[in-house]
Amino acid sequence: MKYPRLSTTLLRRHALLVLGMATLVAAPARADINSDLAFTAFAGTAVDVNALASGTILQARGPIMTFSRGITSQSLFVVDAAPADVAAKLTRWSPSRHPELKVWLHQPLPPNPTPADFANLASLPNNSSVQFQIDSTAKLNPGNPSLQVSKEEAQWIASTAAQEKDPRQLFAKAWGQILAGRINDFLSGKAAADHDMSSEGEVHPLSDVKSLLHSDVKVYGQYQRLLNQTPAKALASGNAVRLNPANLYFEVFDVEGFAAVGTGAIYQAPNGSAIQSADIEYYANYGVYATVELEQIWPITANGKNETLVWREDLVSAPNIAYLHGTERLASSMVMLQETKDGVQAFKDEFK
Repeated sequence: MKYPRLSTTLLRRHALLVLGMATLVAAPARADINSDLAFTAFAGTAVDVNALASGTILQARGPIMTFSRGITSQSLFVVDAAPADVAAKLTRWSPSRHPELKVWLHQPLPPNPTPADFANLASLPNNSSVQFQIDSTAKLNPGNPSLQVSKEEAQWIASTAAQEKDPRQLFAKAWGQILAGRINDFLSGKAAADHDMSSEGEVHPLSDVKSLLHSDVKVYGQYQRLLNQTPAKALASGNAVRLNPANLYFEVFDVEGFAAVGTGAIYQAPNGSAIQSADIEYYANYGVYATVELEQIWPITANGKNETLVWREDLVSAPNIAYLHGTERLASSMVMLQETKDGVQAFKDEFK
């Protein structure tokens, strides 16, 4: 996903500071905007598209989920470009070009990646965040792994470590092999069988993706047609048409000072006059279990110019979120909004 990842430590640190933040509202919106946003957290909100076109990013805290380790937030903003250009940028945008986002590597992949396509894992920056990931791989205990891997993957890393003594080469080799396998499982519809050992016991990443998608009935209803054409198939019935991903990628990103490795797929399709996009990061080896980023993109007129309105929802499944209660739980998605805003601003800046 294209924003800094949350941790329980960060959520607790800022919970009381952000609890009082309110959704930004402005002048009355056009009727068609109100209709377009009926499925979102901004329904009934007076949205000033001219203010959005001037740089404002509208934000709303998502509802508390019944899925205990999930959190969600929504954003609304305008980009000075055509909808097709915005959609295309979403598929190829690299947050690694923005140091403040702490994404150490983000790389697109071919339709059928092999371990060789992950060679850049050997060329990551030399910092403490990345070193954590390298050391954790080299010292991984198959019986109690510090990274989120299956039992079979943990055993494979340990046996490979016995032969490859260079920690960086081991890291690149191990995760190139594992990520290629994860992508193949996802695209072939076998990811439901993937299960990882974690601090919370056994986790099924694709199950977490589905739980995130089911968390808001209105949003899922809006995206069901698109999502049912992906391997996630959250509530698909029958044989849905399989949609090819607009992009596959892998990335290495920071979670509160510690690097994580993840991989995902982006799917896009038209929806009336709009374009829908779903970025499903179905595997990460540390810090988060799964993330989903949804966008809906419309053409609008603002300040006398043709612009693009973008609604975005970020959904995250992460360890220990279930243990946040009261004001901490209520404030967690507000903290998420602050981090997401940095990613949105970086994305908007690339159109200047």
